[in-house]
Amino acid sequence: MSHWKNPNINLGVIKAGTPKKVIFYGLANLPKITAITPYCGCTTTNFDEKKKELVITYNNSNIPPQVQGPQSISKRIDVTYDTGMTDVLTIKATRVR
Repeated sequence: MSHWKNPNINLGVIKAGTPKKVIFYGLANLPKITAITPYCGCTTTNFDEKKKELVITYNNSNIPPQVQGPQSISKRIDVTYDTGMTDVLTIKATRVR
């Protein structure tokens, strides 16, 4: 059972080269967070405990010239609580030039 209103966010088609901010909204029963772990160096996190909002910034760099066509991405962020439980949050998108 996720502690987030929106544990999976699909940004649809996005243009590469422009950073994207995504906000995950915590539910009223959100336990105390002990760790937030993004699985990619291209994502940064900022948690507002008062608002129960987790802001993820995906740097969304340019697509390398050798990559042809659209590029599907999936970014994972693990949120660990003082209860020992972990929620997995995901951001998906299709990047184009």
